[in-house]
Amino acid sequence: MKQLLPDFLFLYYMFSRTKSNLLAVITGATGGIGRSFAKHLASQKYNLLLTDMDQKSLKAIAHELKKQYAVEVKTQSLNLTNEKHLSGFIYKLKHIGKIDMLVNCAGFGEGETFCNEKVEHQLKMIQVHITATVLIVHAILPGMIKQKKGKIITVASLSAFIPSPGSSIYAATKSFLNSFMESIYMEVSRYGIQVQSLCPGLTHTGFQSKLKKTGKRSGLNKDIPFMEADDVVNYSLNCLNSGTVVCIPGLFNRVVKNAIPVFPRKAFYAISKKIAEKNLKRLVN
Repeated sequence: MKQLLPDFLFLYYMFSRTKSNLLAVITGATGGIGRSFAKHLASQKYNLLLTDMDQKSLKAIAHELKKQYAVEVKTQSLNLTNEKHLSGFIYKLKHIGKIDMLVNCAGFGEGETFCNEKVEHQLKMIQVHITATVLIVHAILPGMIKQKKGKIITVASLSAFIPSPGSSIYAATKSFLNSFMESIYMEVSRYGIQVQSLCPGLTHTGFQSKLKKTGKRSGLNKDIPFMEADDVVNYSLNCLNSGTVVCIPGLFNRVVKNAIPVFPRKAFYAISKKIAEKNLKRLVN
């Protein structure tokens, strides 16, 4: 409790020190998309509470945003797979009182088939993508309902619509997040709360390069177009303003998403397996 008090005081006084009384919470704020959201929202004069595992990078981002946009930025090193860390953060969110926007960006990828991946890694992914997101959304929604406004963006993925070998848990968790956000939208839109499931395709964020460095991916087909994180975030915020719930940036990604349901399933399985064999270090037959 004593450790949380300074954070509450900071978040209270930041409103009196700045022209804006808007507060956005962003998880996974040092990643490409999370960092871009932080920059875009700071430019809109949101005060920020940024979380990630890398405190050094968080402090660097905070310094940059404070200097450029004259907003208040609070950072917290947060490991969402650590139950003590997560429960402390949930307690904090429940007691801040006024959160105008939540952006769930925390997440990581996989590059192994299900039986080759360590189950501990898979459970951590479920904890970060699903359990933490559910707890965080549940913590902030009562306040948004009470004030009859608020915005929630959760980064799912194009993989939510495309199950694939080598990304079995990743795709499944992202599918959950997409369905979760759509359901939450139908529950809370009558309170004036905007909800979005952001489903980007391949994006330059360092996400794929990390998998390649670990030896879990040999690379991806160069013909598949990548987007820039800033373009993904711009599109996301435009979709939010227009009321689009499932937001898929990029024409190529939207074509893929719409084509998947009508593609013969056996052919889809065969093509997906061949792609995975090229991109994964190894694939179980």
